[in-house]
Amino acid sequence: METSKSVYLIKNWNDNVVDWNEALINYNESVSLGNFQNTHYGFYVSHEAHKISKVEKVLRDNNLNYAHLYFNIVTQAKTFGKHKDWMDVWFWQCQGVTKWIIEDKEEYILNAGDLIYIPTGFHHEVVPLSPRLGISMSNE
Repeated sequence: METSKSVYLIKNWNDNVVDWNEALINYNESVSLGNFQNTHYGFYVSHEAHKISKVEKVLRDNNLNYAHLYFNIVTQAKTFGKHKDWMDVWFWQCQGVTKWIIEDKEEYILNAGDLIYIPTGFHHEVVPLSPRLGISMSNE
């Protein structure tokens, strides 16, 4: 995928999204491998998302190497809060709705199928507006 130094959102980027069943199977595998995070009740992370067939294809088609699965089963669950990443990140919203707050000033609403690009070093916060799942992708 092309990189830039500004955030951008692509609505309806890819509607062949990961479903809840695929996500839960992947998370179960991630837990059995010890390659997961559960930072707060209702917020889960799998570091094995590259093994989901739909994700494998997206990674290959877009010259990306890594993928993580993030999901919230309750909207009250805390996420990583305001943070910045040390690499460019493409986030594919697969289920539910999230609000992304960028640099404390811009807000983007993502629905299933949308993709947001966050360049290295941009502060951002993800707020689940419903139970949600998505795939974070990068080359790092």
